[in-house]
Amino acid sequence: MGKLSRCWAFLLFFILAWVDLNGQDNHYQWMQYGSRNSILFNAGVSRFEDQTAVILNPATLSYADQSSFNFNTNVVGFNSIRFEDGLGQGYTLKSSGINVLPSMASGVFKPSKKQKDWVLGYALYHSNTDNLEFSDRVETRLNILNEQESPGTENYLAQYNLSNRLDEFSTVVGLGWRISDKMSLGFSQTFTYRTQEYREDFAAYVLTDPAINAPIDLVGANIDYFARYNSLFTFTKLGLHWTAGKWDLGLTLASPTFSIFGSGRISADYSLTNIRVGSDMSVPRQNFLANGQIEDIKARYKYPFIIQAGASRAFGHTRIYGSFGWYGSLSKYTVMDPGNASFLQPANNSNILQTSRILKISSQNRSIWNASLAVDHALGERNHLLLSVRTDNHYGVDGFEQGQYLVTKLWNNYHITVGNQRQFAKSTLIFGVRFNYGSNPDYPQPISFVDPSEGNFLGGDAKTGKIRSIGMQAMVSYMFNIGKK
Repeated sequence: MGKLSRCWAFLLFFILAWVDLNGQDNHYQWMQYGSRNSILFNAGVSRFEDQTAVILNPATLSYADQSSFNFNTNVVGFNSIRFEDGLGQGYTLKSSGINVLPSMASGVFKPSKKQKDWVLGYALYHSNTDNLEFSDRVETRLNILNEQESPGTENYLAQYNLSNRLDEFSTVVGLGWRISDKMSLGFSQTFTYRTQEYREDFAAYVLTDPAINAPIDLVGANIDYFARYNSLFTFTKLGLHWTAGKWDLGLTLASPTFSIFGSGRISADYSLTNIRVGSDMSVPRQNFLANGQIEDIKARYKYPFIIQAGASRAFGHTRIYGSFGWYGSLSKYTVMDPGNASFLQPANNSNILQTSRILKISSQNRSIWNASLAVDHALGERNHLLLSVRTDNHYGVDGFEQGQYLVTKLWNNYHITVGNQRQFAKSTLIFGVRFNYGSNPDYPQPISFVDPSEGNFLGGDAKTGKIRSIGMQAMVSYMFNIGKK
C-alpha cells in the first residue's frame, strides 16, 4: 500500500476518531413468549408450561397431553430511554415510544395413542426488535477559531441524529420423546431472519461575524453514515428433562448459529470544510471529503453457544421455578466488509485500501449469565396468580479502534412480571404486566456539544453520561386446546 498523503491522513484520523456505530439491542432475553411462560419467564426449561416448549426445551414437548394452539402478544408497551449529558453536560437525549407487537403463534401436535411416544411442536415468533431514535441541536456563541483570524466568539451550530431499526423473526420446529417414566429427550431447529437499518448524522459549523471581516467565514464538519443488512441463520437445540422425586429438572444446549445467506449496503459521506489541523498559522486551511456507496455486501450475524438449566417444585398450592443461562463469548468477527471500494476522494489505488479499515462493520460478544425466579400460586382450580423476576444482562463490549461496531445498549436490565391465568373449558386466557429497568452511569457519549474546537473537528471532548431505561408492557395470551377439555 502506498503512503497516504498528509491531507488524507487528517481525514482518516477524523473518521476513525468520530465514527462509533451503535445500533442493536445487545440482550438475549428481552422478549417473552407463550401463554404461561410470558409471565413465568424460562419456567418452560424444567416443565411443559405451554407451546414455548419447542423454543425453550423441546424435551418437555413429550409431556403435552393434547394438541393445542396459542397466540401470544404484547398488547401495548411503552419504554423510555433517557441519556443524561448524552451530548455533553446539559444536553440530554431522550427516546420513547408506544408499540403494538404480536410476539408468537405456536402449536403442539399430539399424535394418536398408538404413536404417543413423540410430540411435535412448532412456532413462528418475533424473537428480537429494537427501535431507537436520538436527536438534538445546539445554536450558541463560542470562541472556537484562532484569535488572529476571528477575535472573540463565533456562531456555533451543531446537530446530532441517530436512528436504528432492528427486527428478528424466527420459526422453529421440534420433537420431544418420552424415553422412560422419568426422562425425555428433545430436538429443535430454529431459523432466524434478521434485518437492521442504522443511520447516524452529525453536522457542526462555525460562522464568523461579517462585521469583523475575518479571512474565513465558515468552518464545517459533517458525518452522514447509513448501513442496512439482512441475514438468515439457523441453530440446533438439544433438550433433556427428568424428574427426581418432587423436582422437575431441565437442561438445554444450543449450538452456535450457522449462516445461510445475508447481504447489505453501506453509504457514507464525511467532510471537513476549511479546517485547520494544528496551531501552525502558516499551514493553509484545507477541505477533505470521503463519499461512497457500496452495494451487495455479504453480511452475517452470529449468536453463541448457550446452556440453560432449570428446576421447579410444588409446595402445596404454590410452585416455585428457577433457571439460569450461560451465553458463550464470540471473538471479533466481520458483519459486513465493503472491500477496496471508492470512498476517500478523489479515489486512487492507495486510498481505496483504507475503505475496509474505515467502513468495515464488526461485532463481538462477551460471555454472560442470566437468571430468573418465578412463582405460580393457585387461587383456585382455574385461577392462578403468576409472578417472576429476572435479569437481562447485555453482551456488548466496548468499541474498536478501527471500523464500525454495532453496539447500542450497554446496560443490564431487570424485569418484574405479574399476571393472572383463567381457564374456560378448552380455552386459557392469561394477562399480565411487565416492568423493566436498566441503567449505566458511565455510558460513552457519541459526540459532545461542549468545548468544540478545530482539534476535535467541532465535536467537543466526548466523555460519558448517565443512561437509564424504564418501561412497562401489557401482555395477553390466548390458548385453545384441540380435543378433550
